[in-house]
This record gives sequence, structure tokens and C-alpha cells, in this order.
Amino acid sequence: MCGTCGDAFDVRLGEVGGVVAQVEAVIPRLTLTATYGERMGGSKAQHAPAPVSVDAVSSLDELQRFLLNTALSIATTNNLLHGRGSGDVADYLAGNMHRIKTLPNAHDRYKQLDALLRNCENVVRVAEQRVFAGNCAECNTDLYAAKGDHEARCKTCGTTYEVLKWRAHAIKAAKYYVGTATDLSRKLAAPEYGYNITADQIRKWGTRLIGGQPKLIRQNPTHDQHGTPLAPTYRLDHVHELATNRKPLDGTAA
Repeated sequence: MCGTCGDAFDVRLGEVGGVVAQVEAVIPRLTLTATYGERMGGSKAQHAPAPVSVDAVSSLDELQRFLLNTALSIATTNNLLHGRGSGDVADYLAGNMHRIKTLPNAHDRYKQLDALLRNCENVVRVAEQRVFAGNCAECNTDLYAAKGDHEARCKTCGTTYEVLKWRAHAIKAAKYYVGTATDLSRKLAAPEYGYNITADQIRKWGTRLIGGQPKLIRQNPTHDQHGTPLAPTYRLDHVHELATNRKPLDGTAA
């Protein structure tokens, strides 16, 4: 595996925790129940487990099995795997990237991880049916609201915000916002933008083409002070401009 692919593998491992959290958010708690009303006079309301997103569960299961299988392929008695959660395993793999690079199918494993993460991101986009509505001023949690809702409630601290007021602020502050491809993909789905741009498309815009320059300019260093690869970040207004100027295959204006 070349150094560039190794760095890309490391970056995607660093995104596992965030992607898993997003998928888990669209899976209702298994203890949650739905009320179906009275079946006959005088009887109590009937309850049943709330529906669970099968696609979301399957995408997490596939990702978890891949991470564990990869970790077990490099684990030794002197370098044991501690923890079975996706985040723990991803951290273990990132810390042993030098061993992963020696595997004969290292590049294939990177491509598989990238595909699994993109599948998880797509599941969230379809299942959530909600749009980004800003960041909570109290705890910085991302706010989401159903399309047409006038308010968005923070799931962390419970603070409620007026969506229209945030939209006006977001339009003014767009050129100052910087985020990862996944983050910007969510934000561009907000009502004030309304673009369905995948994180994968944003990453392609930020990739240097042979003999040319990338369409997006990276806004952060490639590595932190400890030499760990960082996920690329881009300006929201740059991505918004590319999204606005996209053209369909027939060459007409989008």
C-alpha cells in the first residue's frame, strides 16, 4: 500500500466514530413502544415495539464485522485488541496502520472500508428524513428538524430554536464555515440551501486531478502536530458554489 492510500485509510478510520453515531441516531431504541389505541371499550391501549430501520442495523453490522475481522488479522499476544465497539476497534487499527500496510490485500481493505462508510452515510440520509437546522449555542450539537418545521430542539440539552432565524444567520455566515465532507453534506441539505450533495462527491471535488488542480481547496493541514492524518476540511461557500453550478449530463444548466 502506498503512503497516500495509507493516509486515506487512516483518515477514514478516524471518521468511523462519527458515522456510527449518525447511524445509531436513526435506529429507535429497542425498548421504545408505540401506542395503537384501544381495541375494545374499557380495555387499555395496546403497545408494540417501534419499527427499527433494518438498513441501518445491517450497515452497522457489516461495518462492525469488517473492523473486527481486520483487527483480528493483525492482533498478536503482545498487541491485544481491547474493546469490541466500532470506535475502539477503529482506534486500534489506526494505531497499527504500519501492520495493516504489510497485508497483501491492504488496498482492498481500504476500498472496502470506504464503501461501508459511504453506505452508512447513505442510510442516514434516506432514513433520517430531516434537514440540518444549525448548531446549538449551548452545547454545539447539530440541530435537525423535519422539512417545514418552524422549530428545532437540541437532542443533547433540550434547547429549542426558531429555524427561520438560524437560516438567515447561516446565509450570512456561510463563507466563514469550514467542515469535513460529511459535515458539509449534511449542512447543504438544510432548507436555506436545499442541495443533496453526497460526502463522496465533495471528496471528489477536493481530489487533485492528473495534470490539474482540485476544484476545492483544502482549508486545514494534512497532519496534526503528532503526525496523524487529518480529514480534509473545505469552505461551505466553495462547496455551495460548485453545487449551484453543477450541470447534468446533457450539458444544460442544472
